[in-house]
Amino acid sequence: MAVTSAVIGSVVYSLPVDCSTVVVNGIGYQQCDNAWYQPRYAGTTVQYIVVDAPR
Repeated sequence: MAVTSAVIGSVVYSLPVDCSTVVVNGIGYQQCDNAWYQPRYAGTTVQYIVVDAPR
């Protein structure tokens, strides 16, 4: 389990600029330093859910 400054399960609406896209098991995640985010769409708005590092 990675230690992040973001709380697992919380929702953010924008990400830092230094993130990279990582695909694990066909799912795209955003990795920003030690934090991992999974995008979720609510209508036309993208929300990012803070998740544990995928395996």
